[in-house]
Amino acid sequence: MFVGCDIPKNVCVDKLYTFFKTSFKNNYSFVGESHDFWEMVFVCDGTVGITAGSDVYVLERGQAVIHEPNEFHRIWSEFDTNPTVIVISFSASLFPKVQSRIMNVDSQQLKTIDSLYRKAEECFKKNDVFISDIKDGCEYDAGHFIAVFELFIIELMGKQSPSVSNSVKSAEIYSSAVKYMEENPGAGLCIEDIARECSISGAYLKKIFMKYSGCGVIQYYNRLRARLACGYLINGKSVKETALILGFGDQNYFSTFFKRVMGISPSKYRSDAGRQTKYPDEF
Repeated sequence: MFVGCDIPKNVCVDKLYTFFKTSFKNNYSFVGESHDFWEMVFVCDGTVGITAGSDVYVLERGQAVIHEPNEFHRIWSEFDTNPTVIVISFSASLFPKVQSRIMNVDSQQLKTIDSLYRKAEECFKKNDVFISDIKDGCEYDAGHFIAVFELFIIELMGKQSPSVSNSVKSAEIYSSAVKYMEENPGAGLCIEDIARECSISGAYLKKIFMKYSGCGVIQYYNRLRARLACGYLINGKSVKETALILGFGDQNYFSTFFKRVMGISPSKYRSDAGRQTKYPDEF
């Protein structure tokens, strides 16, 4: 009698959104975004600054970062270099546990990811950098591409390095400020509250947030609160309950706040919860 052996999968990539290679000018700075799928950035040349959630890193050739779904991320050129990066974004129903956002990539792995990029160019239709469909007659090649990409992820994630520490004082302040906001979404914090917690001036805090998040301090805090509100509403909380959890004593004021950030009223968002996955795109 044949019993067989079940073999669990480690990775299952379901959909590709982008797979592109680009070079930045030495003054390039991307405002930042968040989305509900994974993203990996490989540095092929030069040096980049990366914001990932509340953390900030400086990455050089041979390093990569992975952004989990719904994590705010931002990238910019560092040290007057013209960096070249490969960016892949995808959804996955199975994915290994991320021990460290930052990974060291050897020369052979850089060649592999560059080869995958060229293969993606052959297999997929694109609208600018966005993948829209499989090219006619390339169905087999697209399936082979995904299989190789999944194996590459398994190899890469199996050799994760300890997190890169960041000794830049402004990056440490940014991280502390974001964590303070995340711990106090219902406190209705103002710039002075956050600056006081970080033992710096409000003016300096504003400069730090523009550098690492691309937006103002309170704008970041409001988007953080709106993101939490989305989660509560999707999971069945009433508009009134959500308002109270987030420190809004006035439900009408909360509704005005939510619509200003999200472009839709909380009651409408909640009624569409079964179909709703929208969060603030640019956190």
